[in-house]
Amino acid sequence: MGILKSFSHPVNSLHSLSYGVFCGDVSDMLRLLPRKEYSLLIADIPYGFRMAGSINDEEPFKYNQLEKMVKEFAQLTTAPLWRIVIFHSRDQSYSVSKALMTICHAVEGLTW
Repeated sequence: MGILKSFSHPVNSLHSLSYGVFCGDVSDMLRLLPRKEYSLLIADIPYGFRMAGSINDEEPFKYNQLEKMVKEFAQLTTAPLWRIVIFHSRDQSYSVSKALMTICHAVEGLTW
């Protein structure tokens, strides 16, 4: 598990909007982060490609891990509206969509 990193920055001079970025293992969210008004989770989950130079990518995230991540984020945030963005391989598309549908109102699959 890497070190949790946090960055905060005011977006404009009126300070009406600011953001923080927390970088850490999504499987430890409940332990690492306080319950707060988070509006976005971006997760780059393990794909299982085992490419040279890749770190923590030996085993791909399976449905159970994805569902746990989504449900824990929903528990953690107090925001009335939030988004989850998950980077994944094509092989994980069904599991990702199914996990998101357990708690999210809308799911979009984007491919590039």
